[in-house]
Parts: sequence; structure tokens; C-alpha cells
Amino acid sequence: MVSLGREIKKARIDKGWNQKALQDATGISQKHISAIELDKVDPRWSMVKRLACALDLPLDQLARVEPLAEPAGVTAALPLSPVPAAAASSPQQPTKRPRPRKATPVV
Repeated sequence: MVSLGREIKKARIDKGWNQKALQDATGISQKHISAIELDKVDPRWSMVKRLACALDLPLDQLARVEPLAEPAGVTAALPLSPVPAAAASSPQQPTKRPRPRKATPVV
């Protein structure tokens, strides 16, 4: 599969446009278009729609691209382990209420 940024860049080049021309057609800054094409950012859906419209790309073509890789140093969320049956059926522990404070005498 191709990344979203590569797909957008390929369509832009196939159309004979530079990033400035795509900026003019979409209103998205050239700097942001560059970041999208390099897969440095994950664009909002509204931007993807504007890019697809300007480049005459079907949205389903862009929806099939592979997601961005996890940034370095970030680990994927681990799946939650199932709750043991004994813990699931045990009654809830009552929550402790704070003790009321004693009134201080006013002098």
C-alpha cells in the first residue's frame, strides 16, 4: 500500500502541478502540503477532501492508503487483559467518604 502523502504527491505530479499550484487550488499552505506529502502530519478529513477534489482523486482511493507509522519512542496501546471471573462477580468496595470537619469557634 502507498501512504496518503505519496498518493497525493503522485496525483499532483501527474496533473503537472507544483505545490504552489495545489496551494492555490485548495487554500492549504504550501508548507502544510509539503508536510502532508512527506507524511509528517496527519491531515484533517476536510483537508483530504479538498485535496482529493482539486486533484480529481476519488476519496476511496485515498481511504485505502496505509496509516502513518507510530512516532519514534511511542508504543502502541497494549490490549486490555480480560477481568478474571472471580473479580468480575465480587461486590464493589464502598468508597470512603471524607470525615466532616469540626466547626471552629468564632472569637
